[in-house]
Amino acid sequence: MLQVPSKVSPLPIKNNSAAVSKQSKKHSITPQAGIGIGLGTMALAAGGVYIVSKGSKTSLDKAFKLIQNSTSLMGTLKNLKMAPKNFKQLMFKITSDETLSEKFIKDVTLNPRKSKENVRMLNSKIGGDKELTDWMLRPGGYQEAYYKYTKKTVNEANHPDDLIKISPNWNVWKLKEKFGDDFVFGEPPKEFGGVDEYRNVFNAALNHSQAGFEHSGIKFGDYIIGGLSGKAVRRFEIGGKKYIMKFQPDLGNGDLKDNISMKSDSAFLNSQLERYLDLNGYKQGPKLKFFDYKTNSAIYEVSEGKHPEQKEINDILDVNARLKDLNDLGVYYNDIGTGNFMINKDNISFIDSGESSFVDFFKPGVAAYHFTLPNLNGRSITDTAAAINLSK
Repeated sequence: MLQVPSKVSPLPIKNNSAAVSKQSKKHSITPQAGIGIGLGTMALAAGGVYIVSKGSKTSLDKAFKLIQNSTSLMGTLKNLKMAPKNFKQLMFKITSDETLSEKFIKDVTLNPRKSKENVRMLNSKIGGDKELTDWMLRPGGYQEAYYKYTKKTVNEANHPDDLIKISPNWNVWKLKEKFGDDFVFGEPPKEFGGVDEYRNVFNAALNHSQAGFEHSGIKFGDYIIGGLSGKAVRRFEIGGKKYIMKFQPDLGNGDLKDNISMKSDSAFLNSQLERYLDLNGYKQGPKLKFFDYKTNSAIYEVSEGKHPEQKEINDILDVNARLKDLNDLGVYYNDIGTGNFMINKDNISFIDSGESSFVDFFKPGVAAYHFTLPNLNGRSITDTAAAINLSK
């Protein structure tokens, strides 16, 4: 690993002492070291190399050149000294440039846990909520650039997981158009074999009476239907392991199935959000193993622990504070019934994502590609305002 000393002595340059003296008055070397490069300072950071300009405020043209030469746009933007009006113009120049806009979007979306921090930084640089919202929504701004980036990302995706790792609110019709009407998230537990074998078992579970039964060595519990969404649940045991199956029965095919899948708290919506969390390393949520759109069913490992008592769940703010990493990934929990949670050794987790909200300023939603999940994520001014305020 490259080690950079905290203090760097100037390199001797023969016959240029006056130039060095003049330049050193304009630019200083950042802590953890940098290397003078004339217009600014090149700093070594975990995210790559970014360029900072020290001293007097940077002009728009000079700042844009620094951005073009930077490998870490957010690092460069953070260290620029500019008037808010010029900074806003710079942001429009970035999102109006095809190459730079794609580079910027990747920088702010690949690590969603930094989203709020990045919003706060841009908000302070650009002149406040109104100016940040203006840059988001006007032609040439972020939303327009994100639309182009999303179209390209979908075209290049090889599996639904490639898209779900980015955000958990993909339109079911877009996934069907891209991957066919038998797309899946994850893989079925190995005890089932392949996807076709799983579907045979599912059909047996669906068509059987509500009482528990055994089929091909699988012990199924009772058939339970509950909730306004009409989701059904069945516990089962296979190969000595316990799982839970969640599904929405008797939907048929075509528009009815698709429309119900797009409603709040559907098996499809829940599974997509839970897969997003899993792909981003979240540890306090449902243990989703597999979702199959053809059967509209999902398989989960059984979560260990006990349901909390009512006195252990204070209110919706308390729950979200205890699920902080969930909020850092842009997801906010809305249903605080005790049956939705498990406590194991004082650690709380939720077992059903229910009607959670997804709110990320840098993932504003694209028409025909995304849908609201189920609150505060979309293309409206109120959604943008919510994302800004939740970042504060």
